[in-house]
Amino acid sequence: MQDLPDISPLLVALNSAQKDAVTAPPEHRLVLAGAGSGKTRVLVHRIAWLIAVENVSPLSILAVTFTNKAASEMRARIEQLVTAPIRSMWVGTFHGIAHRMLRLHWKQAGLPQNFQILDADDQLRLVKRTLKALDMSDEQWPPRAVTGWINAQKEEARRPRDLADLGDYTQRQYLRVYTAYEASCQQSGLVDFAELLLRAYELTRDDEQIQAHYRRRFRHILVDEFQDTNTLQYAWLRTLAGDSGTMFAVGDDDQSIYAFRGARVGNMADFVREYRVQHQIKLEQ
Repeated sequence: MQDLPDISPLLVALNSAQKDAVTAPPEHRLVLAGAGSGKTRVLVHRIAWLIAVENVSPLSILAVTFTNKAASEMRARIEQLVTAPIRSMWVGTFHGIAHRMLRLHWKQAGLPQNFQILDADDQLRLVKRTLKALDMSDEQWPPRAVTGWINAQKEEARRPRDLADLGDYTQRQYLRVYTAYEASCQQSGLVDFAELLLRAYELTRDDEQIQAHYRRRFRHILVDEFQDTNTLQYAWLRTLAGDSGTMFAVGDDDQSIYAFRGARVGNMADFVREYRVQHQIKLEQ
């Protein structure tokens, strides 16, 4: 007879509501948690519970958060709780996960194998060069404003071809820059931060084989700070989850009114409606 795992280390430090979240059956679930209520602890212990008690392979778990520090802390705390090797488990930021995916599938994503990442300063310099090539002055078309507009379009999953001509002069000029900037990036094998997510989303949306692969693999998707997701991030999560994966989202409903990091305020409500989330757990302690 196989020995049952010792689950006491997974639960001993948790209060009642946290235990309910950690030990919930594998299904779509939203955990509402304010600052200081143990959001990260719940997420970490939930992952450990899936591995130790539900016998879920670490390879079938995708855990996403917003900062490298949070991702590193999450991985370290999971390693303390479980004995299974988790080195190959996908735990990271949205950008980090997207980068990892594009390195694996660069050809299908339409990128050179050695594509380079543009940081914010690099991107701004390229926008300035693009403006100069189009004979558009920095004074009339501030590069930071143009860069912000391009990134905002990408965060809404909009390519130049997706933008309708509204008859607005300013939008037409911004669109000229976006089109030329995108062509320069493609020609030089350059990818900015917003492009990482957009390209990974398009890859999993449009390539049926890759989409099927990741839907089979990531049966459990866990998301920290869900209230901070933007349109593109939520669309990518939905594409990865499909109809078979389960999504465990932890978010602060009080913070959702601030649209932090370009967050889309309605994502949590959409998640509850679209995935028919039957159970929400509120951490109030």
